[in-house]
Amino acid sequence: MPGARIPSLTDLEGSRVDEARSICEAAGFEVQVVDRERHEFLTLDHRPNRIRLYVRWGKVEEAKRG
Repeated sequence: MPGARIPSLTDLEGSRVDEARSICEAAGFEVQVVDRERHEFLTLDHRPNRIRLYVRWGKVEEAKRG
């Protein structure tokens, strides 16, 4: 991802899922949306090109890289 602007994860919090996804994908990241109401299982592998968006009611509550 040379030259890609890395999004500020704290700036993504509180935004709509589609907006946050667009920002991350434009920066070259793979995006995984995790719905906190579904209690989904996640893998523990670390991928530096992935951003996980933890979502509730269509808004990003938390964003983590890796």
